[in-house]
Amino acid sequence: MTKTSYLAALLGSTALLASPAFAQDNGATLPDIQVQGGGGDYGAILPGLSKLTEPVLDTPSSIVTISGQLMKDRGQASLNDALRNAPGITLSAGEFQWEGNAPYIRGFSARTDMFIDGMRDIGNYNRDPWNLEKVEILEGPDSILFGRGSTGGVINQVSKTPTLQAFTDLSAAFSTDDTKRVTADVNMPVDELGPDAALRLNVMGDTGGVAGRDVVHNQRYGFAPSLALGLGTNTRWNLSYFHQSEDNQPDYGIPWLLGKPAPVARDVYYGYRDTDYMKTDVDVVTGKVEHDLADGVTARAQVRYASYYRGMNISKAAIPPGVTALTPVNSIAVNVNHYTLDSTEDQFESQADIIARFETGPISHALVAGLEYDSEGSNPNYYNSNGLAPKSLAAPDENAPYNPAQTYPRHKAVTHTSTVGAYVMDTMKLSEKFQVIAGLRWDSMAATFHDRTYSVPPAATGVVVATDNQHRVDSMPSYRGALVYKPVESATFYASFGTSFNPTVEALNFINSGENYNVANTYLAPEKNNNYEAGVKWSLMNDRLFLSGAVFRSEKTNARVPDPANPGFNMLGGNQRVDGFELQAQGAITPDWNIQFGYDYLSSNTLKTSPGGPPLHFPLPFTPRSNATFWTTYNVSPRIQIGGGGQYVGARYANPSELAPDYLVIDAMARYRFSEKFDLQLNVYNVGDKYYYDSLHPAFLIPGAGRSAMLTLNYHS
Repeated sequence: MTKTSYLAALLGSTALLASPAFAQDNGATLPDIQVQGGGGDYGAILPGLSKLTEPVLDTPSSIVTISGQLMKDRGQASLNDALRNAPGITLSAGEFQWEGNAPYIRGFSARTDMFIDGMRDIGNYNRDPWNLEKVEILEGPDSILFGRGSTGGVINQVSKTPTLQAFTDLSAAFSTDDTKRVTADVNMPVDELGPDAALRLNVMGDTGGVAGRDVVHNQRYGFAPSLALGLGTNTRWNLSYFHQSEDNQPDYGIPWLLGKPAPVARDVYYGYRDTDYMKTDVDVVTGKVEHDLADGVTARAQVRYASYYRGMNISKAAIPPGVTALTPVNSIAVNVNHYTLDSTEDQFESQADIIARFETGPISHALVAGLEYDSEGSNPNYYNSNGLAPKSLAAPDENAPYNPAQTYPRHKAVTHTSTVGAYVMDTMKLSEKFQVIAGLRWDSMAATFHDRTYSVPPAATGVVVATDNQHRVDSMPSYRGALVYKPVESATFYASFGTSFNPTVEALNFINSGENYNVANTYLAPEKNNNYEAGVKWSLMNDRLFLSGAVFRSEKTNARVPDPANPGFNMLGGNQRVDGFELQAQGAITPDWNIQFGYDYLSSNTLKTSPGGPPLHFPLPFTPRSNATFWTTYNVSPRIQIGGGGQYVGARYANPSELAPDYLVIDAMARYRFSEKFDLQLNVYNVGDKYYYDSLHPAFLIPGAGRSAMLTLNYHS
């Protein structure tokens, strides 16, 4: 498929620029425009997760809401971009077996803690927010709600669903980095199926480069129809299908050089323009039904089948041995390591729960209880290539011929997991001022793992040199407790405690090294995590503005570290801790002035380790001390809106010998409203053209995008 074919059907069907409505609205006489809220609320009164029974104000944990309007105002077309609005998140770079989004929350990996509408999203792909109403980051361990994982928190993507109001939203965007993007969001009642039925269709096509990274190119398309029945009635049905495909020129950035980013130009590319690729296909089918059994009692069931395909040829540079601080950069020739992967992950998940509101004497209860079943599988096949000619560190040739001496099988694995979970959580209102929350969950995760590791040159290739056949079952309880004090209706003070756990197979394999396919974690029990948090929340200006602050401690009490008594294997002998505080403001100061602000301070520490593990008292990887994000828009007039903001990320380590510098990036926007239906939006990214490092990996860094500008025409009816 060509770069433009992803967009052809969409551009042809929308005919946006040629529509009669557009021509009429650009006539000599422009109608008056009524602006309410300056583009919508950046906050959220209610959480998108049905398991949370109380408003965000009364929920005793830190929740960062990234609204659809905020993503639209900032012109954000990837989930990674959207996550930059959350101060507790930093981004690492996926590699080979773990591609796609790789966020860290409060210092701990959340790569396996991605959810769509409360159900786990296990795929290794680059998520795009085109079908999202909002994104919620729930910070702190929450295995009580989600099962395994959630050491630092979880990311819940809230999908767009049908409503009974008919509307059409169309957009077409063009950027100086060669991006061309179109989206369509069409919602309509379906009278043929009844007065309470509606259909919604979201479509996306995107192709473009990355400013300052001339060879890197991404293209993707997607469509997501959903049908709702019984809207506004006692029984509500929703059936949805989500598809997204991508075909990218992958970016493995630049190598580290003696503990620092290699001092090379931002646009260097060490791969092969004609042969490197990353392709994914995502298909997700979800059915959901909710039924109000009685006043205050609702039962819900949700099932999902998902399939995630990924195939890739990727290259990354490796600094050769013998390079010192005295070696001229222009004389360094890097080795090129090349990998090939083909894999499909599949998942079947079901949830059933009940929410009941009732009273026992003077105590009001909001009880949630449920059962979950999750079956996941993965079958990656890994291949290596050798004999590739070295490339110049300072000036690599991306057009060099790809002529490996040989390509050979390296590793094949098949993993299957089956997880059963049950939970109950009760919010008890003792009085108008005091609430107590208590929850208990139990999970049992069974895993089977079979793999074959093959020989490497100079030995004959294709020979099996090692096999593993493992089966283990991990059964773990999770707990949550909180005390809430409300001195007034608009303010909440809380203290909470929660636990979580990380089984060794949560990433759907036991492999802990993409270089030698080591399975050092095979025999280990889950890691255990505790989180302590105290905070305060305020709702101001008739719920337009939301302020919050929290102090917290996250502990991993038995982290995986090398076992000195058993070389090549790990043990549960490490302790890690992150202490910090967070400040947040989101919403509208006035009907014309929206803001989103967040700041996180993270003090991470390695409290216990072993020889070969992280140094004692060293910070956790990818964890800056300070991380701040800010954005604001203001309606200068009914037709003109301006905005700006950015992100500051402090210095952070990829490993104890590799430190990336801090950075500050500023963005800006302006919008002109032609009419109630049409507006034109200009976004300028990285206004100062800052050269910074956006995503880190122990083997490489990926530079952030340089300065670019995007013009977007939006239509709404």
